[in-house]
Order: sequence, then C-alpha cells, then structure tokens
Amino acid sequence: MRFESTLAWRHLVSGGGQTVLTVLAVAIAVTVIIFIQTLITGVQQRFVNDLVGPLPHVTVKAPDPAPVTLDKVATAVGMAPGAFYASDKQKQVQQRTDLEQWKRLETQLAQFPGVKVLASGVGGSAFLTRGAKRFPVSVSGGDPFKLERISPIQKDMVFGRWLDIGPEDIVMGVRLAEEAGIRLGDRVLVQSQQGVSATLRVAGLFETGNAQSDLRQVFCTLRAAQSLFATGQNVTSIQLKLEDPFAAGKVAEQIASTLPYKVDSWVKDSGFILNAIQSQNSTRLMICAFVLLASAFAIASVLIVSVIQKSRQIGILKAIGARDRQILTVFTLEGLGVAIAGSAVGCLWALGILRLLADIPQAARFGKADKLFNIIYDPMIFGGAVGATLAATLLAAWLPARRASRLNPVEVIRGG
Repeated sequence: MRFESTLAWRHLVSGGGQTVLTVLAVAIAVTVIIFIQTLITGVQQRFVNDLVGPLPHVTVKAPDPAPVTLDKVATAVGMAPGAFYASDKQKQVQQRTDLEQWKRLETQLAQFPGVKVLASGVGGSAFLTRGAKRFPVSVSGGDPFKLERISPIQKDMVFGRWLDIGPEDIVMGVRLAEEAGIRLGDRVLVQSQQGVSATLRVAGLFETGNAQSDLRQVFCTLRAAQSLFATGQNVTSIQLKLEDPFAAGKVAEQIASTLPYKVDSWVKDSGFILNAIQSQNSTRLMICAFVLLASAFAIASVLIVSVIQKSRQIGILKAIGARDRQILTVFTLEGLGVAIAGSAVGCLWALGILRLLADIPQAARFGKADKLFNIIYDPMIFGGAVGATLAATLLAAWLPARRASRLNPVEVIRGG
C-alpha cells in the first residue's frame, strides 16, 4: 500500500494547477451544499417557530354529542314513533362539551410518548366592549406559566406583564388595543357567548407580528375564563406540546384510539404548513443532487485527462510488474485525496460565509433585536455534505481508475 499511496501523492503534487482546480471544484461543491442545507434548515426552523410554535401540537376535547334521529326526538316529546322520518343523522349543535375530571386526564395524557408539556384551559368566542365599540375576540384562559409553554407570548410582550396576572386581569394584542383605544391599566367589558359579562383590567399588551392574533386573541387566568364561560370547575380542552411537532398526527391517533375523546392535531388543521416544508425539503435535495452531479462530472473529467497524460508512465509501471489492482488503487487514492482536501477547504469556506451571514441584523419590532438569517451550525449538515462529496468523488474517480488499470503496457509504450 505504501507504493500506491506514494505514487498517488506524487501525481497530485506534480499535477500543479490541475490538482488545485480539482480541489477547488470539490470545495465549491461542499460549500454550496452546506450553505443551501443550513440556509433552508434555518428558514424552516424560523417558519415552524413562527407558525407552529404558537399552536398546540395536539388538542384534546370532550367528544361531540351523539347524533339523534327525528323519530327518537318524537318519542322523547311524547309523539308517536314514526311521526317523523329522516334520511340521515345530524350532529347536535350548540352543545356544551366540557371536560370533567381533567386533572386525572392530564395524568393519562402525560404518559403518551413524546409529550413534553400540557395545559388545561377554557376558551371560546366573546365580545370585548369599549364604549360604543364591540370587538369579537377569542379568549384563552389557563395557568399563565403552562400556557406560556404551549403558546409563548412573553417574548412578544411590549408593555405590562403576563406570567403573574391575576383573576381580574387580561392580556391582549397591541393592535386590538389601538383599534379600541385601550391603554395599559384600563378596564374593559368582556361578554362571552354564554351571555356572562366580566370587567377585566388590561395588564399587558403583546405584539406577535401576526395581524389575526394581535387583533383577536386575548389571554386571562383559568379562573377568569371558567367564570366567563360558566364551566364551573371544568375545562374545555387540554393542549399538548410534543418533543417532535411533526409527530403530532401519530400521537393524536394513539390518543384517539386509547381514550374516548375528540383529538385534533396541527398537522390535520394546518396541512398547508407541512406541505410547504416538504416542498422546501424536496427543493433542497434536488439542488444538492445537481451540485454533486456537476462536481462529480468535473472530477471525472480531470482524472480522465490525468490518465491520458500519464498513459506512458502507467504502461512502464505495468511493464516492470505493477498489477492492475495497484494501478486502480493509485488513481482511487488520488480521487480520495482530492475529496479530503476539497472537503476541508469547503467546510472552512462555508463556516466563514455562515458566520458573516449570522451577523447581519434585521429591523425588528419595538426595538427588539433580530437576525436576517437564522443560521444553525448543525454538525450533521457538515458531516452529511462531506460524506456525500466523498462518495461522489470516489465514484467519479472509479471510471478513470478502472480505465487506467486496464491499459495494455505494450500498446501504450509502442504508441507513446
């Protein structure tokens, strides 16, 4: 093996500019792959954090009331069976579906694999009244510390407080406050769809950048929401956050098949987000595949030229006893050397470019600091790029190496 490695090293050194260009081709391929993978991965993480982050991964609610046919309704009101006929069953609407014994249910749900945190709460539609103006809002009530782990808003708080609010406090978006002419500390009247009204003090204002959330979403404590929606000690839903948000569909199916409750997941309700992420992944893989393919063709072309240039040397080596396997090993080691050197240079280039991009600031809301590019230094991306490039380079080197090993020394020396 010492003979093959020594000869391969001499070939690379004697190649001069040709070797440098081949190494640069590999380095550029590695740089582009790492850059594309890191950039798209960072965009996806920000995309998921912004759109999926505020959403519960799985939501558990009480099951819908069983549908009742008209003949059973007739019997219930004292009419003769068969007085009404219906071709199908329809769900009952406007039925309260509260969760009783929800603390025991929390314990059961916590046992499912992948569940990181859960929070019970009461939510529903209501009207916020300020003077003569009425604004439709969506109320979410629960323990602030638990809700924060489900739908984090502390980072988006602009004024006031959130985690230590009391049963007479409410937190809303800045846009809603501006539309209603509300300032921090003002009292507002909130009336639920059950007709219950409560006067609550505005304890905090948040700004998420999502117009729908900032204009419609309000938060309060669990006690305030239970009183507002007349649920007593019950809750209307239990929200779950998972270790892997993309496992929400599978976990929801497991819960639904085990417990008699209605279970929804963000994957089901927001399938367009998952489709967008899958589309990004497909685009990323195609770009990287074409970059690898172009790099492999360039390396193969250079090595083929190298074989042609060194044909006479190869013929002499085989004439003095070099075996086909040794010649094959020489040119394979050349390809491996080019791949290792190019990968090292490419990783350094990629790291430098990513560090420069990571320092580019972005204009943020209310003076908050932010970065234009969400750069993630993932060793798996670097390792994957190097591994794929090594494989592509060795594959590209195999054809010219095989051609070199099959040269006839007599014909080469005679033709040289």
